[in-house]
Amino acid sequence: MTKRNKCVYNQHYQFLAITALLTGSFFQFIAPVLADGTTAGQSISNTATATYEDPNNPGTTINATSNTVTVTVAEVAGITVTAAGVTDATSSPTNTTVQVGDLLIYTYTLTNVGNDPTRFHIPNQATTTGPGIVSGTLPNGGTANNLQYSTDGGTTWINVSPGGVDTPSVPVGGTVLVRVPITVQNGANPNDVITVTLGNTPGDAQNQLRSPDGGDVFTVDNPDGSPSEVAGAPVNGTREASATGQIKVGSTLKTYALATILKIRSGYNNAGTTAITDDKLTYDLSLRVESNDPTGQGITPAALTGTSINVNGVAGNYILVSDAIPTGTDLAVAPTAPPGWQTVYTTSPVTTDANTASWTTTAPSLASVTRVGFINNPSTITSIAPGTTVNGFSIQLAVESTATSPLTVANIAQLFGQTPTNNFPVYDESGDQNPSNYDGPLGNMTPPAGTDTPVAVGQPGDGIPDTLPPTSVDDGFINTPTTPETGVDISNNNSGDGTIGGEANIFTLQTPVASAILNGPQGAPDATGPSGQTNDDFTNKSSLVPTGTAPGTKLDPQSVGFTNTVKNNGTSPGNITIAPIVPPIANPKDLPDGTKVTVTYNSQSAVYTYNQATGTFTTIGTPIVISNVAAGATINYGVEVDLPSNTSLSTDTIPDYTGDQEFGFPVYMVSSIDTNNDNVPDSQNITIDRVYTGFLKLLKVSRVLQGIGPVVQGNDGTFSTTLKKPAPGNIIEYQIQYTNISNAQAGTGNVILNADKLVITEDGTQSPNNWALDNDNNTQIDTSNIVGSAQDSGAATIQFYSGNPASTSGIDQTGTTVNTDVTKYVNTVTGAIAPGIQRTFTFRRKVN
Repeated sequence: MTKRNKCVYNQHYQFLAITALLTGSFFQFIAPVLADGTTAGQSISNTATATYEDPNNPGTTINATSNTVTVTVAEVAGITVTAAGVTDATSSPTNTTVQVGDLLIYTYTLTNVGNDPTRFHIPNQATTTGPGIVSGTLPNGGTANNLQYSTDGGTTWINVSPGGVDTPSVPVGGTVLVRVPITVQNGANPNDVITVTLGNTPGDAQNQLRSPDGGDVFTVDNPDGSPSEVAGAPVNGTREASATGQIKVGSTLKTYALATILKIRSGYNNAGTTAITDDKLTYDLSLRVESNDPTGQGITPAALTGTSINVNGVAGNYILVSDAIPTGTDLAVAPTAPPGWQTVYTTSPVTTDANTASWTTTAPSLASVTRVGFINNPSTITSIAPGTTVNGFSIQLAVESTATSPLTVANIAQLFGQTPTNNFPVYDESGDQNPSNYDGPLGNMTPPAGTDTPVAVGQPGDGIPDTLPPTSVDDGFINTPTTPETGVDISNNNSGDGTIGGEANIFTLQTPVASAILNGPQGAPDATGPSGQTNDDFTNKSSLVPTGTAPGTKLDPQSVGFTNTVKNNGTSPGNITIAPIVPPIANPKDLPDGTKVTVTYNSQSAVYTYNQATGTFTTIGTPIVISNVAAGATINYGVEVDLPSNTSLSTDTIPDYTGDQEFGFPVYMVSSIDTNNDNVPDSQNITIDRVYTGFLKLLKVSRVLQGIGPVVQGNDGTFSTTLKKPAPGNIIEYQIQYTNISNAQAGTGNVILNADKLVITEDGTQSPNNWALDNDNNTQIDTSNIVGSAQDSGAATIQFYSGNPASTSGIDQTGTTVNTDVTKYVNTVTGAIAPGIQRTFTFRRKVN
């Protein structure tokens, strides 16, 4: 059951540059266009903001807001067709490969990538090459030689009638599945390729203006007055797309549901008492079905369906999300299931595996519940389609009255289901990001040991679990909570790195002892850090970075102030001492030489200067001691961090520092308590005050596209920072990659840095930029805007300016003079950019 700490990232791009949807010339470049966020008829307000500073009053930021410009989005049709895999409906234990006479099912996904609901026209035909023809009867009510489509993720299928069919209305971003029956013909030889194309566009082009041909798959505008329909025809006409799937004769098909169960501890309530027996813990669960294959096994992701589970004394097929009740706790309240799901309970012994336990929808005595679970209501939800995440599962536990301190609560969640095309079992445990209990890093995962049957004696399997683990699944109950037999999800964010499958979520409850102390961010002395403990929690802040500070520049940052909170967490009063310490684990060079740390409390203050060579602090003043702090009392104290001159930008890659990468400068503040007045600390706790010298990194790259010019030379067609040599007629594509390099929330109660109210400006008239000027004095500017090319990978408002200086608010236009072209782009990002997030702002210019 081993799985590694590898996250699968799905980048989701939202294009909000309205003219990119309206202009046919650039619309062809987008494959596919994702329509999220922009609805036809939607009014969008564009407001520019700026910050500036009066040089006579340094340190004071002045904010300015422009007038609001409002636009209304036009109706744009859009369609993509993607091949979603091939299954062999004739497979059996004696027929494991594609053979003559087999019925193959080619599946395609049609997606509405426009900005208005639309119908799709699906023909009852497909084009084949190789030894296969459209022939055969599909399962689930198929008619001989007919295609089928599904509007509910493959739960039900409808025959496509001769002459084709117009589907019901498909919402923006919605999908329709189409499957094509193909019979392998006599004379087929191993390695012959059978290709099947649905639709009819050159080169399987996506979202093209329709050129009427037989076999087209295209958009059909809803009649005016239909629900959510914007009146009038799409401004870009009827669109079509096509896609080709293929399989080799003799190959083995791989279709499998890749599902992940995720679990976090979302709440803790100690009821305001020191006892642990009235404490409650809340956990949130979610279920994700992958739409892409992160395993590297060549799997076509499938929907997740139910497996045999005993509910109310009757076996039925359900998707089961299960959570065993940990030692020392009971189910506090009957959980509420999300829409389409039911809560179930079992009192079967915890040694009974969840998938073989007897479940009931009637809540028994909560203290008798050994597991709580959730199953889909088959009359509402029959499957979870690839690319779907189900949220809303929540469980609350209460500590038992007989529990003793300290109590370690450790638990994992489990998921059971199966793959509809081959009935292979799907089994996953919470704590990491790998689906279906796969083990290993992204792109190189392997199935759990013993679940992948060899294709022949002495041969490996095909990389897909076709059975449950041979010694049965894990019972999901943690036998040794303090040292779980599973792995451990230390950070409570499903980033665990376990040794046998699930990574337990761990939390320790403890009655206060005589001497204990907590030290953390303001108002959160009990904050936990990336380790899950209270000794590496943190507060992140940034110093100001002057305008025009280029990468690689050294600066003398302004001092940054912090407020931390310390708590006497014991039962006895004591004297608390506060001071910075040398980084206990990290590289001593993480803190620049000469850094001054000033600690203050009321009228007390002490100044510490860091000597990087010796790894020590020298002190001016008497260390801060707060006398006779009462049990349970919390006190705020101040810290000022003054980094020295010649300090690097945090957004630069800094040699000799942790990982030789961008990061902040950490000051480790330790608070200790002495409860018996022997001047020896009885307990201590650390919090980190981390200063960034800027935390949003801008990296600008470019590449050359051919356009109407000559073929692009060398590596000029690849995004990079290197010099490019475009020719007239070529297109330069500029991209600004902007990244929040600060620490993400890892633990609880930490203070993180979100990059808010971000505005990116590209002005081609201001030095050092000159891309919007006539540098060679030939009466036309050197490059011209490509209409519709300016786009942000997330939600944003893009404004266009012309002239020199570029101060005239205009439209997305193209021309050969500063007044008829775009000379400045202003990209106002919607919302905040969270730590660790990277997005891009891109625009194109044609070389005149």
